[in-house]
Amino acid sequence: MKFAEKIKTTKESFLNLKIWLKAVYSSYRLKASRIIELMKKDPGEKTRITILLVSAVFIIDYIMFSYHVDKNIFDIFPSIPALESKDEINIYIPSEGCKEIISEKRKIDTDIENEILVKKLVSLVAEGSYFENTSSNVPVKLLIKNVWITPDENGGGNVCLIDISAVILEREISIIAGSEQMFRDSLEKTVKENIPGITRVMLLEKGVPFRKLWEI
Repeated sequence: MKFAEKIKTTKESFLNLKIWLKAVYSSYRLKASRIIELMKKDPGEKTRITILLVSAVFIIDYIMFSYHVDKNIFDIFPSIPALESKDEINIYIPSEGCKEIISEKRKIDTDIENEILVKKLVSLVAEGSYFENTSSNVPVKLLIKNVWITPDENGGGNVCLIDISAVILEREISIIAGSEQMFRDSLEKTVKENIPGITRVMLLEKGVPFRKLWEI
C-alpha cells in the first residue's frame, strides 16, 4: 500500500471514529436531558437518581483506593481472628494476713513469649486472692519496667530478672510484717511452675537488686 493510500485510510478511520463518538455523545446527551426532565417532574425519581449518582461516586472512589493500596475490591471484611486459647494454671499468693502461701486457679493465654507471660504472672500474684481479703498484702502498685530471662551463672537453668518500680498508693494502709518476702516467694513459685527452665527469680527495684519494695 502506497503512502498516500495509508494517509487516506487513516483519515477515513479517524472520520468514522469521530462520527461514532458524536453519535454516542448525542445519545447520552439525550438520555441525560430526559433524566433531568424526569427529575424536575418527579421529586421521588429525583431522590432516587441522586442516591444512585452519589453511590456511584463512592464506589468509584473505593475501587480507585483499593487499586492504589493493592487490595482486592471484594476483600471487604477482615479475616476472623483465631480464638484465644486459655489454659488453667496454678498461681501462688500470700493468704489473708500473710500466714501462709495458698494456691488458686487462673485461666490465661499461655501461648505467648515468656517475658510477657512473666508480666501477667506478676500482675496475678500482686492482685491477690479471689476468695480472701488480701488487698493489704501488696500495699503498692507494681509497675513492671522490663523482664529478662538469662542462663543462671550458677548453672542448672535460667534466672528470671524482673525490674519493678513500686508506686505507693495514696491510702492509709497498715503494712503486714513479712508480706514483701512472702510476695517474693509466691511469685518465684508461680513463675518457676508455669515457665519450665526457670530455677530462680530475682526482683530488681529500678535496676537495683535486694532493695525493699514496701517494707522498711
